[in-house]
Amino acid sequence: MFGSRLEVKRFEKDVLRYEARPVVTGRILLYGDSLLTRSSFIYTERHPEKGLPLMEEELRMADGSPAVLNHAFGTSSADDLLYYYDRLVRPYAPRALVISTGGNDFGYGYSPAEVLQILATLIDWFKADFPGAPIYCFKKIPCLKNKGLDNHSNRHRSETNQLLEEYCAEKGGITLLSQREMPFYYADPADIGDLSKTREDIYDADQVHLNAEGYAMFIDHLRKTFREEGLL
Repeated sequence: MFGSRLEVKRFEKDVLRYEARPVVTGRILLYGDSLLTRSSFIYTERHPEKGLPLMEEELRMADGSPAVLNHAFGTSSADDLLYYYDRLVRPYAPRALVISTGGNDFGYGYSPAEVLQILATLIDWFKADFPGAPIYCFKKIPCLKNKGLDNHSNRHRSETNQLLEEYCAEKGGITLLSQREMPFYYADPADIGDLSKTREDIYDADQVHLNAEGYAMFIDHLRKTFREEGLL
């Protein structure tokens, strides 16, 4: 099959809401799927009952000024991110780009190799537009409802992670953010990296996404990471 498998404008309403805000440049730009979307104003305004914190509010510079723009949207795939790059990334001239993708693509019929090919194109564009700007990519873990299962979703994520590791090692200039190694996913520090022991209390009722407590810890982890990288 050639071309996109998707209705490429299905997230247009969300994109238009981001574009309705004044264009600001020089921030860390968060770009990707629901891992980041659920901590954006687009999602929290629709679901105030969940009490989710906003990354744009919580992640700030040492002087208190805003540090990030969250341009994540919906159940997006790598293809969606590529399609909206000219509108949601390039005009904002980010000083760093954080990408989360690969968790939804299998459901749209994309293979891990296709995901990486599309993602590599997006990264090539960003590197050409903003030479030297840091790039961060998430390696995915199984969602809670798929924990321990040998199914298509988990195999797809595992293979995508492997290809992402190989690509980043070859390409250079890209930092991997491994959810598997993030301490807050585990109650006991000795369990870090053991996916059979990830916490269940930090997930929403859908057993896919983090709840408010989980997002607070996720944001705290990103804050520490960005400070160590000299971005905050």
